Order: sequence, then structure tokens, then C-alpha cells
Amino acid sequence: MSFLALDAGNSSVKAAVWDEAWSGLVRFPADDAPAAVWAERLADVARGAEAGGLASVVPALTPVLAEAVEAVTEAPALVVSTALALPFRLAYETPATLGADRLAAAVGAWALAEGRPVIALDAGTAITTEVVSAEPAYLGGAILPGPDLLRRALARDTRQLPDVPWPDVLAPIGTSTVGAIQAGLGALVLGGVAGLVRRTQDALGGGALVVATGGWGSWLAERLPEIDRVEPFLVLDGVRRLARGSRP
Repeated sequence: MSFLALDAGNSSVKAAVWDEAWSGLVRFPADDAPAAVWAERLADVARGAEAGGLASVVPALTPVLAEAVEAVTEAPALVVSTALALPFRLAYETPATLGADRLAAAVGAWALAEGRPVIALDAGTAITTEVVSAEPAYLGGAILPGPDLLRRALARDTRQLPDVPWPDVLAPIGTSTVGAIQAGLGALVLGGVAGLVRRTQDALGGGALVVATGGWGSWLAERLPEIDRVEPFLVLDGVRRLARGSRP
């Protein structure tokens, strides 16, 4: 069955269709358009999808997207939440505050781990980790600022430091002010993520599969041997798997 999956964040809505494999990812601005407009947008993406679902961290947008998904698939939309049947035990102390995108990423990563513990690393505006033990149990994770957020915050909250682009090559020593900022940001992001993954592995006893996703996922994976694989559709695949009963 072809499946339309959505990942609705604060700035964009990502959509793709599963039909034995994932189609190309399409992004829309997360605006306040009505359901009918969203249905028109999604119709070109859906291409006759027979079912659909979404993970949303924007409460006002969630029912609008659900209505649009139902309109284009002619089937009730699955909305990711902790109320669904999950493939693991929830060991999170505050499940009501767990973002639907984080939960979907954990489900998608769990399905790839084949019984191993797993660390899902979603690198976008924020960088998050989702940790599932071999039991399996969802243990929680970490949330930290992403590369662009750090870069903008440094420029915004200082008097003389400029906003700089990320370089193609990160050097440990900057020979100009721009270079020094780039060196510092690169060291903070790469060292911070690598250290976080290593500490998480230690907490799990080692052997966890590390799966990266998000806009910065490939960039991090190219530079960090701690990352095992990149899965661009990880959150969307978690939505799909929850809709089919969380089977691997």
C-alpha cells in the first residue's frame, strides 16, 4: 500500500510517498493555509497514495494537515503520538512533552537496529538524539542547538562578530576573524556531537547503531566516524511503520 508521510516542523513541512521505496522529499513552508490549500499542495506529491499520516510539532497545524491527508488519500490520517501502540516500552519521564518527530525518529531507527540498541541523530535547526535500548525501551536522548542556530546566535548576541558562512573545510586555527569563528563553531559542533555519541554509547554498554538524519545529517556523517549510516527519510519511515503497526 502506498503511503503519504508528513513531518511538520516549525519552519517547514516535509512530505514523501512510500511505494516499495521512498520518493523524493518535498518541502513546503509551514504556513497557516487552510486544509483545502494543503490538500492541493499534497495532491501532486501523493500520486494516488492509499493511506497517510504525519508527525507534527505544531499543534495548530496538526488537525489542518490531518484533514488534508484524509482528503488526498480518502482514508483516516494517522497522527503520531505516545497514545499509539509502540514497538518499545516508554521509559521517558514526561511522555506528554515528547515531540512527535522525536518519537517517529526513534521508531524508524529501532526498525533498522535489528535488536541492537540504537541512537537516532536528527540534525537540523536543533540536534536531537533518540535512544532505544536492546530491551527495547525508549530511554530519551539529548537536545542541543544545530549549526545554523549556533552561528546566528553568536552574531546576534555579540557586538562585533559577523555572521559567517559554514566553510567547506574546517580548520582548527582561524587566520582571520571569520576563520576563527568558523574554527570555533566547527569544533563545537563536531566535538560536541562526537562526544555526545560516545557518552551515549558508554551509557548503553556500547554496540549501538548510530543513524543520522536531517539537513545536517550527511554533513556530520562525512566527518564523524561515530555515525554508522544516514537515513534521510527516518522520521517519515517512523510515521509509516507506526501506521502499519510498528512492524520492522
